[in-house]
Amino acid sequence: MKAILVGAELKSTRQTAGGETALDELWRLTETAGIEPVIKMRVRLAKWNPATLVGSGKVAELKALAAETGAGAVIFDDDLTPAQQRNLGKELGVIVADRTRLIIGIFDIRARTREGKLQARLAEFSYALSRLAGKGSAMDQQRGMIGGRGAGERKIDYNRRELRVKITELEREIEAIKRERSTQRGRRDAVPMPQVSIVGYTNAGKSTLLNFLTGNRHGIYADDKLFATLDPSTKRVRLPAGGWALFTDTVGFIQKLPHALVAAFSATLEEIRYSDLILHVHDLSSPDTRLQHDAVMATLGELGARNIPVINVFNKADMVKDAAVTAWAPQRLRPRFVSALTGEGIGDLLLAAERALSLKWKEQELLLPAGSKELLREIYASCLVQEVSYGEQGVTVRFKATPENYARLKKKTAAG
Repeated sequence: MKAILVGAELKSTRQTAGGETALDELWRLTETAGIEPVIKMRVRLAKWNPATLVGSGKVAELKALAAETGAGAVIFDDDLTPAQQRNLGKELGVIVADRTRLIIGIFDIRARTREGKLQARLAEFSYALSRLAGKGSAMDQQRGMIGGRGAGERKIDYNRRELRVKITELEREIEAIKRERSTQRGRRDAVPMPQVSIVGYTNAGKSTLLNFLTGNRHGIYADDKLFATLDPSTKRVRLPAGGWALFTDTVGFIQKLPHALVAAFSATLEEIRYSDLILHVHDLSSPDTRLQHDAVMATLGELGARNIPVINVFNKADMVKDAAVTAWAPQRLRPRFVSALTGEGIGDLLLAAERALSLKWKEQELLLPAGSKELLREIYASCLVQEVSYGEQGVTVRFKATPENYARLKKKTAAG
């Protein structure tokens, strides 16, 4: 199917490059959904048309373009009201959708795990509930018969009730997964390792980075597409000084991420709030790096993760050799230039991550009694071991650990 893409804004707003950037992004989203975009159109309006968003002249132009190009859909970068969507569909004679509907469709296609599919379905049902509209006898489900009481339950009320029941069921299932995730987090806290979240704009190379960090042992799916992966992956990564950290690849962010999706994926995204460190991956080859950076930071703010230390990683350095292209990476962000594909700069990135984690993971020392093999194994599993020396009084271990973990291990040493 071919599609025409439309972005609208008021003339009273200052014209910026952001509108074109959003339309370029909509183009890629459309391709990701398996639809062929043929034309993108940016419309500036004196005021919004409550019936069709854009004016009648622009509607006529879109109808002519659809006939000329053979487009079977018109996709708006802006949210449409149910009435606008219905009226435009009637006037244009093609499928009419908005950005939110398109993204929800992509999430539904891309979700692979049970959790991802549940969250995508929740977003879809929540969107459908907001779309329900209808009036008149055409939406009547039945008519009252006894005593002439008029119409019974209307079809729209029935559909709304059915959707609410399905949404409640999905929320219950997702809440169960959330509790399970909390239990897993509790187990990790009992034998803690540093938690690192890899966040960034969609298609910045987060999954490719995690693949490289783990030596490509797990074959995490990565592709040059928007929202190539939706389900988070958590893997152990060896740090330069020894020991391990847990790195989690998260769903990519975009401009104007629909609130229905933020709400639906909250169980997944909330993992970011429990991180010791965030790696914010940027696409160095994109001309819109600055806008993408702002979009990610805004979403992190919504998630309550602004106070977590951040390392700004500028990926795809192998594709960019022009100094002018990299000019935006300001020194205040302390940029780390890497290539997740070739490994360029990854060693320095891990050293920087280890230094950042050391602000919370303090250097400690314990003297273990002779024969404390299990406790030594536990220290290796949950801490960053730096040196082990054997003496007549026992085993001296120097390591990095959180204050809570050190107190727990010290208690076990005393008990032993």
